[in-house]
Amino acid sequence: ELKKYHHVEKGVNARLDTLQAAILGVKLPRLGWANDNRRRAARAYEKGLAGIAPIVVPKGPADELAHIYHLFVIRTPKRDALQHFLHEQGIQSGIHYPIPIHRQPAYAELASSGSRLPVTTAIADEILSLPMFPELTDGQIARVCGAIAEFHGA
Repeated sequence: ELKKYHHVEKGVNARLDTLQAAILGVKLPRLGWANDNRRRAARAYEKGLAGIAPIVVPKGPADELAHIYHLFVIRTPKRDALQHFLHEQGIQSGIHYPIPIHRQPAYAELASSGSRLPVTTAIADEILSLPMFPELTDGQIARVCGAIAEFHGA
């Protein structure tokens, strides 16, 4: 049975068919705009979530243009409860890569080598992806940050 995020074999998908290439051709001229807007959204999240304990926000590289924030992933020890609360508020969130790679059947050799990777394992239980897309508005970001603040009593 196939399950999302459960990988029983290693794989690579590097194909780009004609339809995907055509869509990319239309989107490519807007890539700079999209990347800039993702960076803007990330800065707004960083500002809006500052000081809300125990939230940990991603720290981007010193070169501001190096990160495009495909995802904006926070860490919180109350991840599942926060995700449920956000859902009740009509705010979608996600848990990307909930199972660390060293615990995937496709990479069993990592587990058998004695690698426990306690930090990786702990982080996998805390990560939560917030809404992130180029068209995300400051108002939407403020709503997400406000809901997180409310959840934490901040």
